[in-house]
Amino acid sequence: MKILLYLTAVVVVCAAQDFGHIKNLQVTSGDGSITLEWDFVAGDPTYKLHKYTILTDNDFSTDFRCPAAHCTTIIDYLDACKEHTFDVTPVFDDTVNGGSVNGDTSSISGFTNDLPPSSPSNLRVLSEDDSGTTLQWDAPTKNPICVQSYKVCYRLDKDPKPTCETTEDTTITLAGLQACGEYHVTVTPVTPSDTEGPQLEQDVTTENGVAGPPQDVKVGITTDSIIELEWNDPAINPLCAQDYSITYGEVTSRPRFGYHLVEDDDDYDHHANIGPLEPCTEYIISITSISKDGHESDPVSSQASTDDTDPLPPKFIVVDSSGPDTIEVNWGKNEADRCIGYYIICWNASNSLDETCVNVTDANGKYTITDLLACTHYDVSITVVTPGGIFSETVRNFTNTGEAAPGPVENLKVDDIQTTSVELYFEVPEVNPQCAGEYDIREIDLDHNDYGARRLTDEHRRNTISGLKPCSNYKFQVRAVSWNGEYISPWQSVTTKTTCT
Repeated sequence: MKILLYLTAVVVVCAAQDFGHIKNLQVTSGDGSITLEWDFVAGDPTYKLHKYTILTDNDFSTDFRCPAAHCTTIIDYLDACKEHTFDVTPVFDDTVNGGSVNGDTSSISGFTNDLPPSSPSNLRVLSEDDSGTTLQWDAPTKNPICVQSYKVCYRLDKDPKPTCETTEDTTITLAGLQACGEYHVTVTPVTPSDTEGPQLEQDVTTENGVAGPPQDVKVGITTDSIIELEWNDPAINPLCAQDYSITYGEVTSRPRFGYHLVEDDDDYDHHANIGPLEPCTEYIISITSISKDGHESDPVSSQASTDDTDPLPPKFIVVDSSGPDTIEVNWGKNEADRCIGYYIICWNASNSLDETCVNVTDANGKYTITDLLACTHYDVSITVVTPGGIFSETVRNFTNTGEAAPGPVENLKVDDIQTTSVELYFEVPEVNPQCAGEYDIREIDLDHNDYGARRLTDEHRRNTISGLKPCSNYKFQVRAVSWNGEYISPWQSVTTKTTCT
């Protein structure tokens, strides 16, 4: 119990003559009572102090006799927790004129001690609207006048600390209460001396609402068969989100549906693992909040791809020449392999270390290599690459391009002329030299109208022609012949005369 000592400025109504007056008027709070005390300063001895008249709360008065210099009296049966006013007036005997005369009145106020109120009761939800939830309760039945205010606190199960607000009424509108919440609410009466009475504790369930869409939806960890989706509670009525519906499907296919219960995560409020999924596949994922009444929010969508797996190499590769400068490449696709991002097709001539490669995305298992050399052996390879850059094993094959006509031989000439022989020399054609597989040589004896022929390989372009007649004029002709003999070049000619003996 708090004892309050009030030192209040005393209001003194001055009389024309000082018969004696009150000084240092003070009050001390008690339980249902207030103690008054004061000092008396004597004045004109002709007027003797007879008594004091005390007026309480401008309502009732009592007489009190105290001839001492310091007086104390208790005013009881006062209402608790209330401010009371006191007017103390000394009354003197008038020995000159007879009767009595009042001295100066001193006034003061003070509070009685708090009496603990009982607990409030009947907590209920009065209304709910955009401004918040309005709660109402009944005042304590015991000492309700001692309630100066109410402290209202509320929290959810997951909240470590309650949120508290104060009101002087038996109603309060709490903007912090969300729809669909089950709150632990306490209402505590508080007296003028800040003493708290027994609290009313009760669970309050707010009305249902419609949950907004999930917030901060993002794709988390992905594997070749699972996509993790993470999200936070809705900003609108988050407590009304009882579950979440996740719709997912391939970007180019019909959606598939699935429901996932709420799970806690360290960084996000919730997450779900979606799977099993196909590897190397792009999915569109939509998520909605499901309210307690089954209502779904607007969807939030995100796209993600599963990780790559090692791609399968082509089942086979077939290469065929379709002309002197082209090769048709055909390969067997693995239709079930979703991880085919593109193909790398490479080729090089057998007589060259330079390799040419192209990336082929959608060729339906066919590709034509162009701008090749005719009559040339080519090695061709094909490799599958996933969208993420994983390479398959390489499959290889080879073929020759088709033949083309070689050009005429170059720099045909005769050296080392003898009586019965000459040395014939020429260089390979400038046009399609690789198509010259053999060479035809004709020797024509111009003097005797005689004729001879022979066929040489590319390795013997310098040849000794023997068995000739001395002192005779000869014409020598050379032409290039393709490898299968399909194409020949024009003849090139040179004349000379053997020496005479």
